[in-house]
Amino acid sequence: MKLLQRFVARIKADGVARRLLLQVEQASTPTLQIVEAIDDAERRRRDQPDHFGLTYALGQACERVASDLRWHERGQWLERALGYYEAASRLAQAGRIDGAARIDDVKRAAWEPGLTLGKRALLAASFRAGVLLVAEFRIRNPADAIGHLTRVVSNLRGAHPAWYFLGEAYVLNAQFDEAERAWTEGLARSPGDPTLEAVLRNLPADRVHHAARTADWAGVLREIARLPPNGLPASERWTLEGDAHLALGHPEEARQCWLRALQEDPRAVGVRRRLRKLERLTVL
Repeated sequence: MKLLQRFVARIKADGVARRLLLQVEQASTPTLQIVEAIDDAERRRRDQPDHFGLTYALGQACERVASDLRWHERGQWLERALGYYEAASRLAQAGRIDGAARIDDVKRAAWEPGLTLGKRALLAASFRAGVLLVAEFRIRNPADAIGHLTRVVSNLRGAHPAWYFLGEAYVLNAQFDEAERAWTEGLARSPGDPTLEAVLRNLPADRVHHAARTADWAGVLREIARLPPNGLPASERWTLEGDAHLALGHPEEARQCWLRALQEDPRAVGVRRRLRKLERLTVL
């Protein structure tokens, strides 16, 4: 009897998940209607908490609601979406993948050959969670994103967008060497990818900017010395180098850098103000 009840409950959960996804996939579905469908699906999930498909579908539905709302209203729905994706990931890790085969993100065509249904379910949920934790500043958590996205790339042989998002997570976590390795590996698997080529090209400047934001002035000088040709606009490079020298107690070196910045761009932002301030300090 209990076995029959579990079977019936699973079938009902399958149906609720399918109806929820149909509404999410239709761009014309009103937001309020999706919210009502989420409420219904959550009631069903209380009876079937281990149903992967329903859990994952709730994540997608919450994401859809967030995308329909104004910026300041999205946070709570993104939190809910993340919670469902992470719950789905835990279910897949435990081998509970009921309804996974009906999720488009999990279907065989979405992944490289050779991955089992359980592995695809795990990677799909981990990827969705990782992307949210990188891309959505309201819930951003790069350390957690690294864990989710590393799980994805470590199970793949070929190209996948997870390599790009993993690199972004490392940059947000100020792990620039790791970001470079992730993006380089991603590019090796997808030669000529314009996005990966662009972020790798901009990474040396990102290192300089991070050191400046965190007032690591010795780091600014170190990273500037590592810049490739045209790694930063010349006026910006000399401005930041001057800022670093002044912070490190080298006013004359700072002056020379700022004068060089003006040579490169007479309209360089803030440089004349820096020089006037330095002159007043020197007089005093």
